[in-house]
Formats: sequence, structure tokens, C-alpha cells
Amino acid sequence: KKETKNNNVITDPLWSTYNLNYIHNVLFTNDNGTLIAGVYHHKYTFIKTNGSFNVVWTKNSYEWGNLFSGSGWGSSSYSIQIVKMFQRTDGTYVCIGSIMDGSDVMYYSTLVIELNSKGEQVSKHEFKDLSTSNALQTSDGGYVLFGSKLVKLDAKFNQQWEKNMIGNLYYPSQIISTVDGGFATTGSYNSDQAFLKKLDSKGDEISSATYKHSAFPFNEDGTDLIQLQDKGFLIIGRTRNMNQLYDTDYQIISTDVKGDTLWTKRFGNSTNEWLDRFISYNQTEFVIQGTSGYPGEIQKSILLKIDLDGKILDSCRVDKFPMMLYSPLKYYVKIQSID
Repeated sequence: KKETKNNNVITDPLWSTYNLNYIHNVLFTNDNGTLIAGVYHHKYTFIKTNGSFNVVWTKNSYEWGNLFSGSGWGSSSYSIQIVKMFQRTDGTYVCIGSIMDGSDVMYYSTLVIELNSKGEQVSKHEFKDLSTSNALQTSDGGYVLFGSKLVKLDAKFNQQWEKNMIGNLYYPSQIISTVDGGFATTGSYNSDQAFLKKLDSKGDEISSATYKHSAFPFNEDGTDLIQLQDKGFLIIGRTRNMNQLYDTDYQIISTDVKGDTLWTKRFGNSTNEWLDRFISYNQTEFVIQGTSGYPGEIQKSILLKIDLDGKILDSCRVDKFPMMLYSPLKYYVKIQSID
């Protein structure tokens, strides 16, 4: 176990506060600034900053961006969350938003919103009955929407094909592009095992593997994955603590290109813990964000740095924060609520 109090603070870090109640997504832009997506006073808001985090412009007058929630059973509500943003070479933006709308029955849809370089809406495309948690840009200039379905769009946002993602006890949580032009997903199988699926460029399954480390797996899940230089994968998530039935620990699984296990690391302490996402990696060192404590408990955020063999090189446990990002300029940005 390697853990520090994280006292190595930058002398004069860049920082800024924004009129946002929630930050959902941040995109590092071509001019070394950022595009921030979030909510302020029930209006969906985009903020463009320069490289020093100073505000360049703010936009929140979108007809789809008026959020509301009722009180009590049967009352109406509407929410949208921007799950992924892309910037084109001409400075325009493509933003993928997932909508939840309804009353006692909720309906899901996905918006693909095209903005010009000043944040003004150029076009909007809606896809019904689709809940989206991530999106990827493809080599042909199109996009893949990932959630309850896998939907391929061309560069003009016309749907080319779709595949059902949830079924046969598989519940995917994350997707990546692979070096062969296809995709790989991870998540939970039968609500108690992590899995790895490989898909071709049309979303058809090539291979599938589940990871069961005991006769009684419980609440195991893959939350994020990356592909390594040797074409194998690292999968992170959670596993059952073998000494306490209802306690979860960190889990890291290393596989070869076929998905066969090379090694597994499972570790933690008496609290419920899991690994959320890869923040940065360079094929020899990997920085991972995790969480300690269930919602409703006093949660902590965990940062781990591991090597290719899963050895912990450094780690710290800090007050809970929602998101950390790695800039193309090779520095980290931590997002946190201040009130």
C-alpha cells in the first residue's frame, strides 16, 4: 500500500470559479482553452475559456436547455446532460446530450447539437428511445453513440446502423475504439462479473469474456478500459472483498488481445471502494481516479498511479471531487464544487 497526503502542491496554480451549479463535461479546445458544459439556475450553459481559464463567452439560451423537475409522484421533469464534446478543425463543436423526460414514466432520447465557434446553435438532431453515456468519433468523420444502443452516424449525423447493447445479462458501462478499427466495451455481466467484449467496425461482436475470481462473485463490474501497446487491455472497476460479503474493493484486470486474463489485482480496506476511470496513461504509467464510500457516506476520491504490471507507484486519498482531467499541455485539472 502506497498512499500520501498529496502535499506536492503547485506554487501558483491556475484556477477560476464559474456561475455553474454542476459541471458535466470539459473539452480542451484547439486554442489551449476549454469548453465547459454544465447547468446554472436550471439552464444548460456552455462557457468558453482561454488558456488561463478566463471566460471568453457564455451561452445558455438554447430551446432544449430549460431544465425543470416537479415534486411528488407523477409530476413532470426534464433534464439533459452533455456526455461528450468534439471540436472540428474549423473551430465548430459537436455536442452529444442525453435527455430524460417524463413524469411517472420516463423517456430517453439523445440530442446531437452542432455549435459554431461562438457557441451559437447551427443544427440539432434528435434520436428517440436512446440513452447515451459516451460517444466516439470515427475515422470516416462520423460518430458512434454508446448507451442503451450502439448507433453509428455519418459526418452529417445520418444514422447508418444500430446495435442493441443491453441484453443476455450484459450491461455495458464504457466503450473505446480499438487499433483494428473496431470497439471494445466493458461493464457488468449478470450483475456480478466484469466483462470484455470486442466489436468490429459495424458493431458486431467478435469475442466476449467474463471474469469470475471465486465461486460466489458479487457486485463486480468493469467501469473503464484502455487498449495497450501489445493490443491487450486494462480493465478497472470493482470486486467483492472475499472477507466481507457486502464490501467492494478495487479491481484491475490485465488481458491479452483475446481477452484472456494475464493478471488481476484486487485490493482495498474496510470501506466500499471502486475505480471509476483512467485519467491519463502513456503505456508504462497509468493514473486512475476512484471512489471510497457509497453515496450517503462521507466519500473520498482516490488517485492511483500504477505501472504496466499493476504495481502502485503512488496514491492519495482526498476530499471527494467529481472530475479530474489531463490537458494536452501535460497538466492536470481538478474540478470541484466550492459550496
